[in-house]
Amino acid sequence: MNAPKEHSASLSAIVIAGREEDNIADCLTSLSFADEIIVVCSSREDATMKIASHYTPHVEFRTFDGYAAQKQYALDRATKHWVLSLDADERVTPELREEIMAVRERSDAADGYTVPRKNHFRDKWLRHGGWYPDRQLRLFRREKTRLTDRLVHEGFEVRGSRGELQGALLHFTLPNVRHMLRKNLTYSLYEAREKRGRRRVGAMDFLFRPPLEFAKKYLLQRGFLDGWEGFVVAAIHALNKMQVLLQLWEMQHRGEEADS
Repeated sequence: MNAPKEHSASLSAIVIAGREEDNIADCLTSLSFADEIIVVCSSREDATMKIASHYTPHVEFRTFDGYAAQKQYALDRATKHWVLSLDADERVTPELREEIMAVRERSDAADGYTVPRKNHFRDKWLRHGGWYPDRQLRLFRREKTRLTDRLVHEGFEVRGSRGELQGALLHFTLPNVRHMLRKNLTYSLYEAREKRGRRRVGAMDFLFRPPLEFAKKYLLQRGFLDGWEGFVVAAIHALNKMQVLLQLWEMQHRGEEADS
């Protein structure tokens, strides 16, 4: 027997958040069309959980042990047929909201959908440098989806068909240089841990890989068309690669991991 229409069209929105008191309200406001919103917080050091509780009763604290683990925990608590996953620094645009609502009603809908992201550095939308369309699998049938087992650059895996939506997520991941540097340090540690046993790094990696990464972002992917912001983002991307190499070198040669 087919499930009732209201069940098959129901939507859970899941959000993971750290110290996101400046972002969480706008994020959850953009999810007001969802049938339930689940927020999993990994920090009690600011007002994120208090603010989130004004939008949904489903707010939990969970000690952070990896992005994939946090998202899987949130996914396991979703109860609706469809799930939309967001980070706290993302927003659903009106165009994307309308597409999602239409997909929920379709009898021939795919099992998962990718959406483009408009990544912003400060208030500027980065159109080049590989930052757009930056498609992410974010809307999917709950019963057919799991997380990939990765420390960083985690993603959802759908058992079934996929489609593409055209409405975008707004992603305010780069509000300023200081935030980018601090965030990249954390990401570089997880990336180094993930790559620790794959290959050893040497002098040639340090000499060539960061400059090549900058050239790829700024020249080949035309980051220069985004002006000064494109230059800054490409430079910090190259710096991130250097951070990964430095931490990977330390892990491989000294058996140490800098957790700070």
